[in-house]
Amino acid sequence: MAAAIASSLIRQKRQARESNSEKVTTNKKRSSPSKDPRSLCERHIFSVFSKVRFCSGKKRPVRRKPEPQLKGIVTRLHSEQGFFLQMLPDGTISGCKDENSDYSKLQAATC
Repeated sequence: MAAAIASSLIRQKRQARESNSEKVTTNKKRSSPSKDPRSLCERHIFSVFSKVRFCSGKKRPVRRKPEPQLKGIVTRLHSEQGFFLQMLPDGTISGCKDENSDYSKLQAATC
């Protein structure tokens, strides 16, 4: 595992060096390493951890579809005339010919 991370970091550094050589160099003022309040070791550890965290491969959690509200025995009540009993969101009960209506699914509750 450590060897894979090390080779990945070396590859990234090589690619960065190659891409920087293609760019036009600009005159940037660099601060002296001795003027940086952090030690050399602290700077390198921060650099390594930031790269390892970036390459950790954690994926976003997958969003799941919500489960249907009806659980247990779900049934449709059918009459001899060919109607299915349905209960609408406002609480009214009626009959419909459409057997695939979401409102015609009823849950049989037993105590």
